[in-house]
Amino acid sequence: MNDRQHITGFDFIRPIAALSVVWIHGCAGSIWTKKLNPLNSYAVPVFIAISMFLFAWQIIGKGRRNFREMLVTRIQRLMIPFFLWTLIYLAIRLFKARFIHEPFEMKWIETFVFKGSSYQLWYLPNLFYLSILFFPLLNVAVRNRKTANTVICSIVLIAAVVLWYTPADIKQADWFTRHILLYFVPSLISASIGMLFYINYETVKAKYGSSLQILVPVWALALFFAQLFIPHVLTGLAFVAVLFPLLLFQVNGSYPGMMVLSRNSMGIYLVHGVFLEGIKTGMQLIHHPVQGLALTLGSIIVTYLLSFGVSEILSRNDILRKYLMGN
Repeated sequence: MNDRQHITGFDFIRPIAALSVVWIHGCAGSIWTKKLNPLNSYAVPVFIAISMFLFAWQIIGKGRRNFREMLVTRIQRLMIPFFLWTLIYLAIRLFKARFIHEPFEMKWIETFVFKGSSYQLWYLPNLFYLSILFFPLLNVAVRNRKTANTVICSIVLIAAVVLWYTPADIKQADWFTRHILLYFVPSLISASIGMLFYINYETVKAKYGSSLQILVPVWALALFFAQLFIPHVLTGLAFVAVLFPLLLFQVNGSYPGMMVLSRNSMGIYLVHGVFLEGIKTGMQLIHHPVQGLALTLGSIIVTYLLSFGVSEILSRNDILRKYLMGN
């Protein structure tokens, strides 16, 4: 793959996935938004797949194979923003606990090592641990792509079996077991999707003829709606696997607006909890909770737009963009 090549499809899907994440966290106020919510199951997996595709690009394509350099870079881009946002959301939770008498509880290891203090922050340390885990394998892929493919496919198969047999009552388990089975194991599959497509990019591109150009969009559309009727984590992951070649090889053209949104997609992801919880808290204080389709959709849209605006403003400062926005 050409190191200068730009993947237009990534710019196209990131803003849509960011909206899906806001929807996931803001849909509880309406039965209709909750019913449609399974359609958003792909959102975080596609972010992880894109991130690990680009990580493989850095390691294999650009030759950045020094572990210490990789570790420092990933700490700067992932863990420093994670710690800063964890402190920000802890302050917000303390404010809510004081003014609307919401219970406040914090477990140090869970908060500062795995999950953070808000529902979306787990993504950052999760991606950090995935990078450390797969770094040696990507170095193997430089010399022997067949071995790397075999190992990664084995990881996908094992993780899929684990997810298939994960009991429905897993949410009643202890927090660490829940975190591993509900977050980390699915991430192994989505990360593997991204890496496999990078490692085999030229091979897939060569075989991606006119038949696949017709079939893949049809399969992707079918799996997108299958998320609604078969609400299982593997359905969303299957959709990401089929969506990825569509993003790589068939989404072309120029999308200036989407590129601006794409540049701020991580910012939207990190910031949106502030506005979503702020809107909910404000409505509670005036005794008018966010309920019903209009208010729920309104809060989702307003949260998305405000998060984009704040991300765009903060990202203009190099230090804030690097250490707070993760860009």
